[in-house]
Amino acid sequence: MKIILRLLLTMLLVSFLTFAAFEAVSGDPVRTMLGTEATEEQAQALRSELGLDRPFIQRYFHWVSGVFTGNLGISYSYRQSVSLLLGSKALVSLALCMLSFAMIVLISIPLGLASYKYSGRILDVVRSIVNQVCMAVPPFFTGILFSWIFGIGLKLFIPGSSPGFVHLFFAALCIAIPRIAMTVRLLRSTVVSEMNKAYVRTAISRGNDRSAVLRKHVLKNSLVSVISFLGQTLAELVGATIVVEQVMGIPGLGRFLVSSILHRDYPVNQAIVLILSFWVVLSGVIADLVNSAIDPRIKLSGEGRQL
Repeated sequence: MKIILRLLLTMLLVSFLTFAAFEAVSGDPVRTMLGTEATEEQAQALRSELGLDRPFIQRYFHWVSGVFTGNLGISYSYRQSVSLLLGSKALVSLALCMLSFAMIVLISIPLGLASYKYSGRILDVVRSIVNQVCMAVPPFFTGILFSWIFGIGLKLFIPGSSPGFVHLFFAALCIAIPRIAMTVRLLRSTVVSEMNKAYVRTAISRGNDRSAVLRKHVLKNSLVSVISFLGQTLAELVGATIVVEQVMGIPGLGRFLVSSILHRDYPVNQAIVLILSFWVVLSGVIADLVNSAIDPRIKLSGEGRQL
């Protein structure tokens, strides 16, 4: 209950700051919609229609109450319900985020354990070089590269079209590559640190198999820090998704956000920012819940995670 209450209070604060931020942005959306040749009477009539002539706090409460009922307002540019406009785009962005996150988890954890078990001077040097290169390459660069090779060259997908699985797969891979490298490095270093602790040496000295100790005890303790990092990764996928959608021509929330900012479509901007903020906050809560399930010593309180 405390977690849900904290989540609601956080989102309420985020909603207010988001609404206030777009209120402070310079520019008149009415003039943008009508053009410079519109009369003052026409502008005033449109302001009244959109509710822009009402006080700030009244408009905020009207908007935030609509959020809980799924009414995110009317788009200034399309004159349609924001909820309907964002529906399909939100599903595309969600699919892209979840696919990239699944790649990170399913690839990095086995690879991190393998990099610990199979080590050597030459292997460590090669692994370190590959790891550094993968972490250094930004998603927008791999997005451009994949679009050129697999989209334009091999014609496996068409950039800018409605995305199929292949299109989303390569976009998700662009997002996942740097985070896979980071997670592998973190997991390996955590496992090395755990294997050097006294309880592991004691267990091995008593005749326990080293691999069994790694699976049953070391991995469980190592995953606590890794899951915290994965929770942060899940939150940060939002930023990478916005960039990759723009580069690879995927019609998701990120691409629509950029377009709506250029057209001063504030209801769309506010709705997308609120959705992305909810994703970030929820990611942290999920990471804390998973950690507390793995390690019962971790307790969640109103003041945050405690041991």
